[in-house]
Amino acid sequence: MRLARCSLTLAAVLLAAGAGRAAPWTLAEVLERGLPASPGLERARRDVARSEAAVDFSRSLRLPRLDLVGSASGTQVGTSIGVISNLPTIGDLSFGLNQQGYAVLQSLFAGTGVVLSANLLPIGEGWQLAAAGSARQAAQQQLGESERQVRWDLESSYRDLQLRQALVPVWETALEGSTALERDVRQIHARGLAARIDVMRVAALRAGDRQGLVTAQAQRAAAQGRLAALLGLPGDDLPVAADPIRSRPDPWPLDLEATVRQALDGRPLLEALTLQQRASRQRAQAARSALLPSLSLLAGAGINTNTIDVPVLQASGQVQGPGPRNLTLPSVETPGSLRGNFYDWGALLQLRQPLYDGGRAASGAALADRDAAMLEADADVARQRIRMTVVEAWQQLQASPERIAAAREAVAAGERALRDARLRYLAQIEPLTEVLLVQRDLQVARAALLLAESDQAQGRALLRRETGQGDAEATP
Repeated sequence: MRLARCSLTLAAVLLAAGAGRAAPWTLAEVLERGLPASPGLERARRDVARSEAAVDFSRSLRLPRLDLVGSASGTQVGTSIGVISNLPTIGDLSFGLNQQGYAVLQSLFAGTGVVLSANLLPIGEGWQLAAAGSARQAAQQQLGESERQVRWDLESSYRDLQLRQALVPVWETALEGSTALERDVRQIHARGLAARIDVMRVAALRAGDRQGLVTAQAQRAAAQGRLAALLGLPGDDLPVAADPIRSRPDPWPLDLEATVRQALDGRPLLEALTLQQRASRQRAQAARSALLPSLSLLAGAGINTNTIDVPVLQASGQVQGPGPRNLTLPSVETPGSLRGNFYDWGALLQLRQPLYDGGRAASGAALADRDAAMLEADADVARQRIRMTVVEAWQQLQASPERIAAAREAVAAGERALRDARLRYLAQIEPLTEVLLVQRDLQVARAALLLAESDQAQGRALLRRETGQGDAEATP
């Protein structure tokens, strides 16, 4: 027995050295560390910030717009007909040119001003702002739901680690017992008082206990890895559950109907889905408003300068002489220049009534309505899931005290039965098979007790997630 215990201690030390550092954590410390460090909560917070930015953007669409504008141009035109019509920066000019007359105009123009544009009937923008506000409220509600889920993930992982840690000593105890029993059977067999098949049976039992111990140690390491990932710990820093598994004799404070009602009333998940439905319907109204009349105002004022030079202005003609000959008169060049500044201002009201948009408004509204219908279906599914989860957890929690009490009785009876069975086997009153069965039943009873106590803690944590009800045991 002493040699077996030394071997188990050495194996435990080697496994602990290979697994890295192990730090004890209470449940309160896990919640205090894990909630702020959760990537899921950080994403939910960023979603709230994004929705607030969307509200600010939608609000800016309703505000008027003021622009500073400026323009400059240079133009040169040559004409022999004496008319310049609708030329940008020059406009309409007419010269009195005679036959074979010619003029060159050079224009330099520069202007600056401000333009104010405003939508006097921002119907669609108003619905977009309302939809963004509903989406922001939905994101805030989803943040509350994420906090519940992250708290549940942390506590559930911690409870699982508690169970896996507690199962390792159970298997160690079973292995110690089967090792001691194998030694006794071999000694009895050496004296010719036991059949060889008894040696094989007890060896098989010891091998099964050893396999169970290795499996329990692997499951414990996996549970430590999951909790370390949730806490954001380095890979070689494996947490250890410092709180032992304890059963709670006090019942859940609410009956089934009250628990279901509290889980459904004011649930952040359901509130978020309702607000998302509202946002989809508001987007549908924004799409329909594209077919409504719109009234916009455009006002502007500016100051301009213009320079018009006429470097070439030729006018010539003919004088009809005696006989068939005509006399061409000399051409006359009279260049000129004109400079000046002027201001302008004006306002424009534009009323617009869309008549046909190719069905874009109707299809956009239909798509948003379909989104709202899908969200309504999601809410119904969520209510059903919440109700089923609460009913199942509440019923199991109600049965936990009796289940734990029965498991404790089974462990106590199994321990007494194992002592008697070993004594009776050593006295050759009972066969080895009876000892093996009793020891296996005791192993199952010990594991069942730990599982029942862990299930009770998990059930209370699950009901806290669904109802949002606080619990002193889980409060950091």
